[in-house]
Amino acid sequence: MTPLLHPRIVLKMPRNPKYPLAPLREHRDRKVETATAELGGAVRAREAADAAKRAAEQERMAAEARAEAVRADEAARLARGELRAADLAHGQAWEYGAQTHIARLADAEARAVDRVTAAQAAEGAARQGLAHEKADLDVVVKDQGRFEDRARRAREGAEEEAAEEVFVAGHIARGRPA
Repeated sequence: MTPLLHPRIVLKMPRNPKYPLAPLREHRDRKVETATAELGGAVRAREAADAAKRAAEQERMAAEARAEAVRADEAARLARGELRAADLAHGQAWEYGAQTHIARLADAEARAVDRVTAAQAAEGAARQGLAHEKADLDVVVKDQGRFEDRARRAREGAEEEAAEEVFVAGHIARGRPA
């Protein structure tokens, strides 16, 4: 800098210091972004598991309703005397097949419920992971805020000191005979 009023007074303004933990801040920002993406994936997986569970439940309920309709029709035909012994044997075999099919659908529904439970646990873990990463980032963000506040106060103090030096130098310069 060049002297303003007096050749021996040189004002030096402090440079803006760089935050020393900037790389850590960037690293933690990336970890929060990663954890956010993981949570998004976990939410989508849980939603897909919920949809699969609902579909399995609807399929099982539809199969039960169809089987109940066939049973009601068979009972009505039996009451009217329209069935023979061979029809009854055939109906018994159908009943066994229908129950086996419904049991398989119920097993599929139970597996879907297990997948929903696992997906919910994964989503909860992802939420906790994101909260942890955000808390770690928050520590650095707050420290950076304090650092920048100290730097701002130091800069303002240096500016006030420089202004005072200029003021004093101006009075000294006026006090000298010309």
